[in-house]
Amino acid sequence: MSLKERLFGPAWESKDPAVRIQSVNTGMEQQLFASLPEIARKDADASVRLAALRRLNDESAWLQARLNETDEAIRSHADQYLLRRACAEPAADGLEHRLGWQKTLTDADSIRRLAREGADAPIRRAALARIESPGFLGDCYVAETDEEIATELLERIDQVSTLKRISSALRKRHKHRHQAVMHRLARLEGDTGSHDARDELTQHLIDKLEQLARGEFSGDRLAQADHLQNQWNELPDPDPAAARRFEGAMKIVRSALKPKPKVAPAVPEKVVVAEARSELTLLTEKARNMAAQPASDETDAALNALMSDFDRAWNATGSPSQADLDARIHFSALAGELQARQQALRNRPPTRTKTESDADGSRPEPAATADPQLIEALNQALQTAEQSLEAGHISDAASAVDKARSAFDRLAKKHQPRAVPGELARMAGKLKEMRDWQHWSNNKLRERLIERVGEIDVAGLHPDAVTARLKELRERWKELDQQEVMPGDKRQFSAPQGQWRRFQKACNEVFESARPFLEKRSEVRDQSLQELKDFLVDARQVADDAEASSDKLIRYQRAARQAIRNLDTLPPKARGKMASTLRGLMDDISAALDKHFDAIESEKRRLIAEACKLAHEKDRAVAIDRAKSLQAEWKKAGHSRRKVDDKLWREFREPIDPLFEELKKARDEHKQAEKAQTEELKALCARAEELVDSETDELESLAGPLTGLEREFNGFSPIPPGLRKRFDQATARYRKRMDDLRQQREQQKRAHLDKLIETLQDTWKQRAAGKPVEPLQDLPQVPDGDALGQSLLERLQRFADSEIDTGQLTAEVQALTGDARQVVIEMECLAGVETPEEDRRQRMDYQINRLSHRLADGAPRPDLGSERTGLQQRWLESLPHQPDQHGKLKKRFEAAEKILKQMTA
Repeated sequence: MSLKERLFGPAWESKDPAVRIQSVNTGMEQQLFASLPEIARKDADASVRLAALRRLNDESAWLQARLNETDEAIRSHADQYLLRRACAEPAADGLEHRLGWQKTLTDADSIRRLAREGADAPIRRAALARIESPGFLGDCYVAETDEEIATELLERIDQVSTLKRISSALRKRHKHRHQAVMHRLARLEGDTGSHDARDELTQHLIDKLEQLARGEFSGDRLAQADHLQNQWNELPDPDPAAARRFEGAMKIVRSALKPKPKVAPAVPEKVVVAEARSELTLLTEKARNMAAQPASDETDAALNALMSDFDRAWNATGSPSQADLDARIHFSALAGELQARQQALRNRPPTRTKTESDADGSRPEPAATADPQLIEALNQALQTAEQSLEAGHISDAASAVDKARSAFDRLAKKHQPRAVPGELARMAGKLKEMRDWQHWSNNKLRERLIERVGEIDVAGLHPDAVTARLKELRERWKELDQQEVMPGDKRQFSAPQGQWRRFQKACNEVFESARPFLEKRSEVRDQSLQELKDFLVDARQVADDAEASSDKLIRYQRAARQAIRNLDTLPPKARGKMASTLRGLMDDISAALDKHFDAIESEKRRLIAEACKLAHEKDRAVAIDRAKSLQAEWKKAGHSRRKVDDKLWREFREPIDPLFEELKKARDEHKQAEKAQTEELKALCARAEELVDSETDELESLAGPLTGLEREFNGFSPIPPGLRKRFDQATARYRKRMDDLRQQREQQKRAHLDKLIETLQDTWKQRAAGKPVEPLQDLPQVPDGDALGQSLLERLQRFADSEIDTGQLTAEVQALTGDARQVVIEMECLAGVETPEEDRRQRMDYQINRLSHRLADGAPRPDLGSERTGLQQRWLESLPHQPDQHGKLKKRFEAAEKILKQMTA
């Protein structure tokens, strides 16, 4: 502690508030930091308390100030600080305190911000409970991350327009909440006669169930069916036609999930649609089995009958489903393959069948005059096409079939093998079937790609992730097209136009959501490029300035390195050029730095030579001062190359270190002395704490020893703030215990007096009513030295004495009652309480006499606490009172006494 602080005290205890504020804002003393909580609570100036709270920057301190502070400015700053903390980070152990503070908030904007941005879910829930605006609650429902709070919010929103608005916002962002809003909206619309939400939900559930019935679902189908049924049950009075449609689809799903034994029913005359659909599947299976059998002459009739049955069943379907369309595509492919095989069978030579010619697995050989290379190419192409078809390689099979057909056509007609056209027709039919199936499968995949585009979480993903996801899905769409485009095909796209347009529309809608970000990022990149160009202009001037300091050059060099690391913030086309420009700039800065470093190293070598001369200095104090001066010059010289600088620093420290080692030794001795003093102070603190914790009966006798310890403790200097606080806490605890002891004795004394007063008033009441006075019993013992208690006890005994004339006592009581009335009037005057009409004249006389006395005698204004104590004494001395006036006077006295107690607290 400095001499100034010893004489005048620390600056934060100054009488000038401006000095205290300056100290609290800029002081770095440990004792100040330890005193900040007390300053924030107790300083007389509100500005000082606010400065201490800001310096503390502690949430608990701000909470305490918010609840206990009377200054509105501090309360407002506390609300702002606590609002920022509550929105920035969750509370660890202080959640209850935050909730208590939140209940005291009255500003609507603050409550709304807590409801939107509160870091703790309980804080948001409590704030939302205080808000009644349906529109705001709807916005919070859309943004709320806690599902439980979101459910509670939805139940509170009963405004149809708000529900429709948040339904539109959640349609693509959060499908689960969107469905919950629609259910809520459907329940509310039932009372208004509108059924838009109900009908939309109805259609959605029916679509989902029909997809499930068609098998377009991956996962637990039974659980999905139960989920859809539960959602359907929540709908308020669905349309009967929609209900029948839903129930029919649900029956199909249930029957598919729990299949029953198949019983061959009798074929009725009129076939219903469901039977027709099952017949389509059976006919397709028959066609598949027929294609698996070897071709024969009887196949034509069976195939014609099968095709006739299929056409009849198809015509009976009425409105075909997707399963019917799939069955028709499959049946058509199989029928085409069978027809091609039968055509090949009809064109075979009369003396040689395909089975006979291929018994050894070889192809039929043409006449000897045929071109052997064409024959070899034909056989090789047919074999490759067969293998590719078996392996499912459509593109290779199509290429091989084209090669085989080309080789076959180039042969002379008389040399063309008769079995080859049938084989080519069979392969073409098989290839067409595979391509049809590939196209059908790819269309399913394309539908899934369209759904995946719609599933992109535009709100939850970064726009870069959105565009990357769109690019990935587009590449997958392109791959599907490439799978179907055969070599030599003129068309380049295989997807249906309607499907492609829906895919494009979905992609464009998603991309439009990311467009603002991409445009903004492009704008930011252009701005970053301009900022980099401005930096390069400034950096080039610094690099070319011969007078530029090394520190400035290093700053620009580091900035240039950072700019190279951040080239991704620039437009892609400008990155290469900017990187080259930055590298050239850094080369020029490095050359300029080399010149600076050479000059710095020369200066430091001169300082090393000066340091070596200190070894010959006889006066150690002069040598140390000179060493400090050289150190300051070394620091002022600046930094050079790190390795060279480290080496020069070691050379510089070699002659200086011995000087500072002696200085360090002296400082260590001083620290040891301070440590010993600290131990003594700790012992004094422990002794004081031991005295303070003594028995209550010994407290009064410990005042002297504790004062001696305090005098001894204050004799040390300096005193660490922690020990000072510890000792002060012990003495404060002693004073509190003494205050509690005095209050206890006062309460005991007051209890004696209250008993005496009550008994005295009751005794006079009986005598005034002409009733006999009961003998006095169980009177409290009046302590020795209590003059007021002795006086009241003697008065009680006199009033209880039946030999004393009642008339004499009546005159005395009337006088005492007048005294009591005067006391009450004076109490009301001091407390500023209105006096009843009958006593207002007496009160005016008292006020005039009081003012005249002060003006005439020049007496100072008496202390309010002393006056209150004197009036209490006079009131007790005025008892007993007239029974008919005692109650009213007592009530007036207690009302004024309550106010005076608050004024003197």
